[in-house]
Formats: sequence, C-alpha cells, structure tokens
Amino acid sequence: MPRWNFKDINYSEINLPAVRDNDFLFKTVAIASFIEITSSVYEENLSGFYDGDDELVSWLQDTWEVEEIQHGEALRHYVLTVWPDFDWDAAYARFRERYLPLCTTDSFQPTKARELLARMVVETGTSTYYKALARYAEDIEEPVLGEVAQNISHDEVYHFKAFSTAFNQYNEGEKNSKADIIKVLYARLKAASDEDVEIGHHSLQSGEDFATFRKGIKGFARKYYPYDMAIKMLMRPLSLNHFLEASTAATVHKALKVIGL
Repeated sequence: MPRWNFKDINYSEINLPAVRDNDFLFKTVAIASFIEITSSVYEENLSGFYDGDDELVSWLQDTWEVEEIQHGEALRHYVLTVWPDFDWDAAYARFRERYLPLCTTDSFQPTKARELLARMVVETGTSTYYKALARYAEDIEEPVLGEVAQNISHDEVYHFKAFSTAFNQYNEGEKNSKADIIKVLYARLKAASDEDVEIGHHSLQSGEDFATFRKGIKGFARKYYPYDMAIKMLMRPLSLNHFLEASTAATVHKALKVIGL
C-alpha cells in the first residue's frame, strides 16, 4: 500500500494568495501532473522489457505504478484547487497525443542493466525536483504544496533505491564499465530535461515560448535545487572511492548546469 494517500491532504488549507498568481508554479506543477499520471504506460513498457523477472515486474505493477499515479492525482488536485478554471483534461489530452508515440521500448537502453540506470536518472530528477518544490513552498509559506512535494520526493527516493538494487543485480552479469555508465546517465539526463517537459509545456498552450520557461526553471534551480542530493544519487552506480567521488562531483555539477538545472 502507498505510504500516504493524497485524499488525506487538506487542500482547503492551501495558502491561495501565495500561489494563485504564480504563473511559473502553475506551469511546472501542471506539467509534472501530466508526466506522473501517465505512469501506467511506462509501467506496461517496463514490465514487458523485464518479463521473466517476477519480483521486479510485481514491484513495478503493485507499488511503483500505484505510487506514481497517486503523485499525478495529488498534483492534479492541487492544480484544480488553485486554478479551477484550467481545463486540465483538455491539456492532458494534448500531452498524451504528442507524448505517447514516444513511449515505446524502442527508446529504452539496449540492455536491462542500462535501462535500470536510465530509471535511476529519472527518479533522481523527480526526487530532487520535488525536494526543490518543497523548499520553495516553505519559502512562500504554502504548507499544502510543501506536504505534497515532500511526500512525492520521499517516494521517488525509495523508487531510486529499488531501481538501484535491480541495476546492481543485472550489472553483475553485464559488467558495464564506468564509461558506459556515465554515457547512459548523461544521455538520460539530457532526454528527460528536453523531451518530457517541453511536450508538457506545449500542451498548456500558454503562448509562452519554451526557451522563456527554461529560463524560469534555471532561476528556480539556482535558488532551490538540491545539487548535493542529485550529485550523490547520480554517482551511486559508479561505486567510486572517496577520492574519485570528490573529484567527480564537480564534473557532475557542471553537467547538471549544462542541461539547465
């Protein structure tokens, strides 16, 4: 069972004056809701890719998918509470129309261990994004947004650890080199940064170009993004010693900056 239930959150306590006129917050939370609530498609593809691994497939179906969809529902409910005039269903339909054709196993990494690496990158991105959102919520004194974001961040860290365990198991056979691992990490970071968010932004039909929105993301990240947390998570599959970990951290931080975080 999920560790929390979005129906238990008291959305009536949202600090509306703190968020209602915040266009950037509206866009980033709405986009996140689209991506999260589409997790049934991701789960189906992943379950097919790992067919035969009963333990992993069971976890994907019974835990991961359930929790990811709840994230989308929680965010959707937040958006519709704060911005009730927004036609979420129509925007989400536009998102699905453009995004679903891209959600195939053709876009997966060529091996099972490497695809698990890609999933670790996704979970790193989501857990740190929601951590940043929780920090922002605290800054503007909006407790409900903080509660939702913190709950989701904790779930995503748990998902990261589960994918990490599975990666280690598969990599015992594949024996991917550190260079192979770095290539996968960077490629998935770049794809997650450009693809998912841009399609979500386009689906809002706000009239704002994506480059302008990206500038807003960069400003948000500079102030709230937990770089140390992201770096630690991204370096985990490399299993570096303390000396190499310290020297690699600066490079990872630079890579995050390059992709706009």
